[in-house]
Order: sequence, then structure tokens, then C-alpha cells
Amino acid sequence: MTPQATGIRYDRILTQPGSTAKKWNKEEIRKCGAIGTTEPRDLNLQGDIHPVFANWVDTDPELRRELEQPLLLASRILEAAGLPWMSDFLSHDIFTKHYPGRQPSCRYSVTHSIATPGDSSELVPRTIVRHHRAVWAEPELKDKWIRAAEDQLKGEMTRTTSWQLDADMHSERGWAGYTCRHPRGELALDELDKYEKIQRWDKGCENGKRNLTILLAAEFPKQLAGLRSEGKERSEEYLLTAFMAAMTILHELGHAAYWSDCRALPRDLREPYYGAGLEMELGDSFIASVFGGWLPVPIRASRPIQNGLNFSEGLAWKQSLSWDFHRMRPKHRTHYSIPVDYVARLFSEKCWLEMNEDPLSDLIQPRSLEPAVKDVGICVQVTTENQHAAAAIADFHCTGQGWMWNRLPGARFRIPQYDGYLCPDLDLPVATDDVIEEPKPLPQLKPSPMPPDRPPPSPPVSSDALLSPRPEMFPKPPRQPVVHKLGKKKPDPSRGKPKKTPPGFIRLAKEEQTPLSPDRSEISLDELRHRLSELLGVSLNELQEFFEASRCA
Repeated sequence: MTPQATGIRYDRILTQPGSTAKKWNKEEIRKCGAIGTTEPRDLNLQGDIHPVFANWVDTDPELRRELEQPLLLASRILEAAGLPWMSDFLSHDIFTKHYPGRQPSCRYSVTHSIATPGDSSELVPRTIVRHHRAVWAEPELKDKWIRAAEDQLKGEMTRTTSWQLDADMHSERGWAGYTCRHPRGELALDELDKYEKIQRWDKGCENGKRNLTILLAAEFPKQLAGLRSEGKERSEEYLLTAFMAAMTILHELGHAAYWSDCRALPRDLREPYYGAGLEMELGDSFIASVFGGWLPVPIRASRPIQNGLNFSEGLAWKQSLSWDFHRMRPKHRTHYSIPVDYVARLFSEKCWLEMNEDPLSDLIQPRSLEPAVKDVGICVQVTTENQHAAAAIADFHCTGQGWMWNRLPGARFRIPQYDGYLCPDLDLPVATDDVIEEPKPLPQLKPSPMPPDRPPPSPPVSSDALLSPRPEMFPKPPRQPVVHKLGKKKPDPSRGKPKKTPPGFIRLAKEEQTPLSPDRSEISLDELRHRLSELLGVSLNELQEFFEASRCA
């Protein structure tokens, strides 16, 4: 960590990005088209709902019908933009011993889940690796992963996932959705997801896949039904409520992609980080991957509304933090208003048909916020174009012991410096590039080729074959030749002297480390000369003079 100079603590102007708060301005929100629109909005998506969203239990048919458009939108977004993220869970075994995401990715982190010997959390990954972004993977391989994830969603996850409306969840806990790691049945909220209870349910699971019950706040369809009864099914509020219902459904599916495997059972029930994400929340990670780093949340321009879900004050994009771009956690998180026209286009069948070639780029992701993705703090370029109103909402709160960063129960921030207590009056230290090392996908190992079989022994060589010219029969002699002047006849050393016995066999090439192949043989130099003279039809003296003249030249 590299601390920044803090200067004087009191009466100073903080210039670090994200240090200054900014409240919502209702007039700005209205001016940017996030509220106050009077144009009728038709929700007319058509087609089939994805099978993974089809199994609703103990649900009033009337309320289920109000969820038709939200479920169709969730299906469209999942198929158009969500499969790459899903493939990192469903197309790869993330619980293997050699999975690259098992090691801590932060050099200074000691807050990861601790596994006990024999506990299933020994194989729980700490980071989900982004295989779909592997540079070594060919497009055909990535398409194969996506198709495998699609088959898992339509097959195994459809059979093991059920959906249910809950009338008490939001009023008692403030939850819009919740993924229960076992069948809900008639259990109260306080009895859900106890470690021992999950273990008991897992013993009866087939193929290692857990039976999940995903809860959705009943306030969503009830509010839609109430607006319809008032003749406001084409109103702005109906549109925004349906959109947030779809986002909650997708959010919970992101949790289910991990918890559907029975091996996902750490003692503390924490989730891993995903890719370069800095926050431990897989549902938000899934939504952020779909919308290019942004999370839709309700605007609270006035005092918080206590009763029910209410989106009458509009919706906003909340910035999601990622190690891809960010090296610090701002004290005030940036929010940008969501235009109502943008949401209306998502529920328009005509817009989906027009953007059929690339709906992710042309319809789903908010391209007007691209300049603000990499930085923290309010982006001037975005606000001056009058497309979005902006606010900077505090990401910390006061407790009896001081100021603390906001976080969900049990969740952690990836950089420990920004997890726990803080001093709002001081600039924050900025993390250096070596603090986080995101696990990278390992290239797939190719099978080693089988060693070739040993060749069969060569047949016996005939005398005619020995006389045939072959390149290996004429290696360069290792000894230095005697140089004679041209024009003089070389004396024959064999005249008048007894014939000497050759000093044994001489190797004609450099000594080899491996045995010679069966088709090679060792012969003496005299034998070689004899065979060559017979082959060419010349005497030994003429052959010797020919070679010595060639060397002198």
C-alpha cells in the first residue's frame, strides 16, 4: 500500500476522488428523464420464458401472471449477455484440487474462509477465474463453454431450482430476493440456511447438485397488480417496478450458479470473489458483468421509504468496483440516474428485433457511461451532457465505535485496507499494482504423443546392395591428407616394402552417443577404397591422385 500525503487534518479541502458527497437533486433527475415522464409505456415482450425461471411453487396464479414481462426480460438478458459469466461456473469444475482460484489473490488478506481437515470447504475456491476472457482460448472453444453453460441452465439447474414468493422477507429483513441453499418448505426465515441443515439436505441430493429455493419479495407482483387495477399498467412506475423485479431475479440466479453445487459449503457460508471484482457479492457481480460495471438501484432522494418497495423517485446506476480499473475504494460511491426511455426500450419487442445482431452493445449496456467506468468520483463529461443526473452517496456509516465501511453481513472487501474502520477526514491510501493478483485461467493441457514403435530389424544385406552408392558410405575422412605439388607423380609407398597390416577399423564419422541403426555398418578404409575403385573402374593409385588433386584445389 502506498499512503498519500494527508496534510492538515482540519479545515482542508479533500481533493481525492470520491471524498466529497453530493445529494440527489430532484430537478436534475427530472431534467434527465429519470422521472416525470408522461408518455405511455407498453411492455410487450414476446416469446418463451427461459426454463430456469419456470418452476414457481406455492404461488398465486394472478401474481405469477404479473411477473410475465419481468421474466421475459430476465430471459432475454440471460441469453444475450449472461452466458459468458455463467460459463465460468457451469462449464468448469471450480472445486478441483488444481483450480487456479483456490489461492488467496490478495497479498495481505487473512480474512478468507478457513477450511478444517475433512471439511468440504477445503476445495472451495476463493476466486472464480474468468475463463471466458482467456487470451489463449479460441472463439470455437469459448462458444463450446457457452453452449455447455446453456445446457446446464436448461437441464440440471432447471430441475433443481424452484422459485417462490415471500410476503415477509422485505418487511422483516429488507431483502428483495434471497437464494435458499435447500428446499424452503414451510420453514421460517430464521430457520433457513443453517450449516447443519444444509448438510442434511445435501445427503439426499443426486449427482452432487443441490435443490435450491429462490425467494422473491411478494411486493413486486402485488405492486404491479395494484397499479394495473388503477389503470396505470402503462405508467412510469409500473415500468420501473417490472424492471427491478427482473434485475432481482437475475441477481439471485447469479448466487444460484455457485451454490447449486453441493461442494460449495464453507463453514462461514461466504462466497468467493469473481474475477477482478473487489466486493464479495456474486449476484452484484453477475449484474455488473451484464451492464458493463453498473448496478441498478432505487433512488432515495428524500427520507427512506419504510413500507414496501417503491420506485417512484426513479432508478440509478451504482458503480461497481473492479481491480481492472480501480486501486482505491471511494468514501462516496458514484450514482447516475437511469433514463426511463432506456428501461422502456428493454421492454420493447421492436427494439430487440432491431438490435438483434448485437443487443448487448446496442441495447443492454449504458454506452453513455463508458467515460465514467474507469474512475471513481463523478465524471464531469457524463454530467455535462445532461443524460444523467449524478450523486455521490456515502459508502460508510457511523457505529458506536467509529466510522465503518458498508458491507453485507459476512462479506469482505478484497483489499483489507478498505474493510473495517476509516477516518472520513483523511485521504485514503492507494493500493499498488502488486496488492491483488487475479488468478488467470490455465491453458488446457494437450496429451503427449505416444512414442513411436521400434522399427523391425532390417533384412540381411546382399553383396549387390553393398556395392550400390549410398551417401553414408562416403563420409569425410577424419585424418589430414598429405599435400603434394601438382604435376609430380606421387611415389607409391607400397613398392619394395612389406605390406603393413592396417591398424584395425577406423570410425568414419564422429562418435555417436546412441547405437547405430541396423542399416549402417563399419568398414575399414582400405575396404572402402577397394569397393570404390571397383565401382568406378579405376585403379587405386588413380583414385588416390584424384582425391588429393581435388583437396589441393
